[in-house]
Amino acid sequence: MNDERMRMTRRTAGRLLLGVPLAAAAVPVAGLLGARAARAADEAPPEPAPTPLAKFLAKQENGLTSAEREHVRRDVTQLEEALKTLRDFKIGNDVPPAGTFAAMKSKHAGRGAR
Repeated sequence: MNDERMRMTRRTAGRLLLGVPLAAAAVPVAGLLGARAARAADEAPPEPAPTPLAKFLAKQENGLTSAEREHVRRDVTQLEEALKTLRDFKIGNDVPPAGTFAAMKSKHAGRGAR
């Protein structure tokens, strides 16, 4: 094959990236995944039981409707699950920090305590 045709450039990569959503919209999901996988994707996972903190916060807020209390319970429970996932993720000492600390000079540098 011709190497010139097979070369990837920024322009061709951009065209590919822009074309993927259009192609995905044109092809039905059931055809790509199969009928069983499509049905499994449509089924929502069961909601977890509200945590004690979620119940407490929903109970303490005055003036909320029952739908708003349920919304608070669900949101706080999801937040706690996300925090648990983050806290359970262990990072070894071989991973460098994401950034470095660079102290800025103070506007009051050189002035002594008065």
